[in-house]
Amino acid sequence: MSKSLYHALLGLTALLGSGHAAAEDATWFEVELVVFERPQQTSERFPEELAPMKPAAPLDLLGPEVMPDTSALELALSDCQSFGWQPDQPECPPETSEPSQPSDLPVRVTTRNMGDPRLGKPYLLPEEKLEFDQALAKLRSGGVKLLLHTGWQQPVYSRGNSQAYRLYGGHNFAGRYQSDGRLKPEESAEPQGDGINAFDLAWLMPSEPQSQPLWQLDGWIRIYLNQFLHIDTQLQLREEGVRSVTPVERDVASASQGSMERGATLPMEVAAEEAVETEPFLHRIRLEQSRRVRSRELHYFDHPRMGMVIQIRRMTQPSKMPPLEAEPPAQPAETAVSSVDGSVTR
Repeated sequence: MSKSLYHALLGLTALLGSGHAAAEDATWFEVELVVFERPQQTSERFPEELAPMKPAAPLDLLGPEVMPDTSALELALSDCQSFGWQPDQPECPPETSEPSQPSDLPVRVTTRNMGDPRLGKPYLLPEEKLEFDQALAKLRSGGVKLLLHTGWQQPVYSRGNSQAYRLYGGHNFAGRYQSDGRLKPEESAEPQGDGINAFDLAWLMPSEPQSQPLWQLDGWIRIYLNQFLHIDTQLQLREEGVRSVTPVERDVASASQGSMERGATLPMEVAAEEAVETEPFLHRIRLEQSRRVRSRELHYFDHPRMGMVIQIRRMTQPSKMPPLEAEPPAQPAETAVSSVDGSVTR
C-alpha cells in the first residue's frame, strides 16, 4: 500500500470517527441527590482564597422552579401598565431588568409536571418520584442540616460530550457580603450635588445591575459514561465567620473601595508589630471529587463540613418508548344552521 493511500485511509477513518462522536446516542438515567451541611465539630481551617469553580456555564434546572420570572405577571396586574412609570407616581416602582432574589431557597426542589425523555431535554422530577425518605431520616438523625434535595432525568454521554448541572440552595448572603467574602461597604445616605437634591433626580439615573446571589450551597455535578458511570462534582459551602486582619489590611480594603478612586495614597511603611484584629468574613469551603459509580447504589461524597448522597437509576430509554403522537389538525368550527321548521342542524 502506498503512503498516500495509507494517509488517505487514516484521514477517512478519523473523519468517520468524529462524525460518530457527534452523533453519539445518549443513555438516559434518573438522578436523585441530597446535599447537607455537617455540624461544626472540627477546628480545621480552610483557605480563604479559592480559584473560581469550573465549568463556567452548567445547565440550571432549579432556577425555573425556585426563582420563576414573574415580571410579566406583575406588570399585567399593575396599574402602571396603562400609564407607564412616572416619577410623580409613588405607587409605581422603578422598572428593574432582573427579578428579585429570594433570601432563602426551599430544600426540596421538584416540578409539578413530569417531563418526557422523547423530547430530548433533561427535566426535574415531581415530588412523588423521589425515593430518599429512608436516607433522609438517617441524615436527620445524625444532626445534619439539609440544603438541597432534588432529582431529574437526563441523557448521559461520554465525558467529552457531557453536560454539567448547576446545584445551589440555602441562604443568600449577597445582601451583606461581597463575592470575595468581605463585608459590603456601608452606603452613605447623604445626597450629593450643588444645591440640587440628588434624590429628586434619582429616577433619571439608570439603575445599577443587581448583584449576583451568594448561595450557601453552590456548585455543579457532571455524570458521564466511560464503560462505567462516572461523577465529577465540585460543591462550595459558604459559612459566616471571622478572619484575622491587621489594621493596615483593613485600611487597604477600605481605600480600595472608596478613597483610592479619589486619588488617595496609602502609607509607604507599616510597623511590623501592628495588632491583629478580626472582622466578619464569609468563608468558602469546597468539596471536589471524581468517582466511578454503579447504578442503583447509594454513593456518599464526604467532607468534614458537608456531604452529598446520590443515586443514579436506570430508566426506560426513549428508543423503547412509543413515538410521540402528533397533535391532530385543528377541525373547522361547526356552524349551526336553522332549518325551515325551526330545528337546528350541523
